[in-house]
Amino acid sequence: MKIFLTGASGYVGSTVAEKLKGRGYEVAGLARTAAAAEKLRARKIEPVSGSLEDFGVLKDAAGAADAVVHTAFSHNFDDYDDAVRLDREVIKAFAGALAGSNKPLIVTSSSAVLGDTRGNRADEDYPFAENSPRRLRGESERDTLQLSARGIRSIVVRLPLFVYGRGGSSFVPFVINQAKAAGAAVYAGTGEQRVSAVHVDDAAALYLLALETSTAKGLYNAAAEAVKIKALNEAAARLLGVKTRSLAADEARARFGKMYDFLSIDNELDAGRARRELGWTPSDYYSILDDIENGSYRPRALD
Repeated sequence: MKIFLTGASGYVGSTVAEKLKGRGYEVAGLARTAAAAEKLRARKIEPVSGSLEDFGVLKDAAGAADAVVHTAFSHNFDDYDDAVRLDREVIKAFAGALAGSNKPLIVTSSSAVLGDTRGNRADEDYPFAENSPRRLRGESERDTLQLSARGIRSIVVRLPLFVYGRGGSSFVPFVINQAKAAGAAVYAGTGEQRVSAVHVDDAAALYLLALETSTAKGLYNAAAEAVKIKALNEAAARLLGVKTRSLAADEARARFGKMYDFLSIDNELDAGRARRELGWTPSDYYSILDDIENGSYRPRALD
């Protein structure tokens, strides 16, 4: 069985590719550059030269595959709306190739679409916050889910803000680097805001379950635990041997820039559906706090 994978050289996508190869799948991965293509070849992944803007390439690669897993996203913080428009066009290209085939199309989304969950654990029916600056990505979710009417087994995996492990991700290194730069692990307000987290290997396992479970369809949240922002910073402080400090909202906004929108809110997911319908059971990896303090982030942080 051949899988076409976008984001195959990215953080989540490379882990998904590794799991797919381990299960015996043939994997073709989108490669924007010759260097990326060479890295994919070294991992025995067939490179497909092109970018997310090359819709014809995407359509041809999807048509030649037995399933499509779309983990790539243009993280353009300067024009997020444009990044979402591109994502919707990518999904449209895949739809054109897969319509009527009943082949799986698995698309990635983010819990950022929900904005502030205000102490609630949001399941798949939880409404988007109207004031969330990232709610537009929910249009990509809707586009994907509507494809079931066109004969595509369409699935959305919604990841939490904090995907962690293997020393990677966006948010954990940001927290650690902020602490190193400031000489203190700093957070907005009380730091009582709670966010969901999942180890990248557990997230990748959910993609495989969605692919291999013939009844899987629709939206699945991926979250294994929830932690307070203050606790994340306390773990970073212990790692670096510094103190923690609260910042007023204005100071935190200036310090964190566009990351402030993510680090000043509750953002919790309920992953009960994935557990019930797909049998997803997150493994006993490090918790996010242990991984920050004692695990994969330690060598790089202490260099």
